[in-house]
Amino acid sequence: MVKQRYQPEDHDKALPFLSVTEATLFRDLVKEAWARQGREITMFPDHAEGDDGCMIGFWNLAADCHKYPQKMWPRIIADHARLGLIDPSQDFFKGMSHKEVLRHTYVRLFATDSLPDPSWYPYAREVAPGIVELIALHRRRLSFWFRKEDVERFGGVDVLREAGLGNLRILPVEHRELIESPEGGRFRVLSGNSSYTSSRILTLDRLVDLLYPDANMPHGVLAAVPNRHEVGMHLIRDGSALPTLINLATFAWKGTVSAPGPLSPNVYWVNQDRFQEVAVCSGSGVEFRFSPEFQAVMKKVGAA
Repeated sequence: MVKQRYQPEDHDKALPFLSVTEATLFRDLVKEAWARQGREITMFPDHAEGDDGCMIGFWNLAADCHKYPQKMWPRIIADHARLGLIDPSQDFFKGMSHKEVLRHTYVRLFATDSLPDPSWYPYAREVAPGIVELIALHRRRLSFWFRKEDVERFGGVDVLREAGLGNLRILPVEHRELIESPEGGRFRVLSGNSSYTSSRILTLDRLVDLLYPDANMPHGVLAAVPNRHEVGMHLIRDGSALPTLINLATFAWKGTVSAPGPLSPNVYWVNQDRFQEVAVCSGSGVEFRFSPEFQAVMKKVGAA
């Protein structure tokens, strides 16, 4: 097993630009600020969840606090709590037609360990170990997860998932980049400001069209979805697959610990909508997990 450390151990895992002590203080202040607004929230490492299903992301707020002395943090967080107050009885779909709801529906990947109460989202589908897909309404720069009753209200999970995947397909083309290493590894990255960028791996054929125009993929791809804003991918077709896997593992780990909306530090073999872990990454190193099926593919393309 290859081992390599990427960040100091005293940094918070979910908010790596803060120390563990700073992150603990930040979360305590968040909980206190929302309590003063009469809101009870459930805390997670990178976000909090209200009892009405709304989500309070920590990354941007923590980044704002990090710019200023700690004595200013209570005021910054309190202001955010007042602005972010949502009526628990609010109907997120009020005034929207069924057609309009479908037009603003997306499928989005979500880290299982950050998932709020799973009973709220019984329709959640496991894509890979540690990753599930949820259905979201994205409108006016805000996203809300569909709850069980919302899914039933608007035609069921199959109808909403089809609409969500269709909307992922027509998202604007974002920044594309080729990353190469002296060892022969090379992969391409799609990144952008959209919270749905990494979820485009769910529409694999469209993503391949964007990153590898006019190419087919008889053996699938190696893919990393470190956070919501970027996805790295390598088309498996020759001996460069193995060195690329190592490079993708580094990319995945660094992108998980240093960017908003962390998703997964692992690398996957994606073939015909099936995800297999081939590199499981942590702060202490990388463990490669090659199934007999994946080993056969590596041998066929000359990477093993």
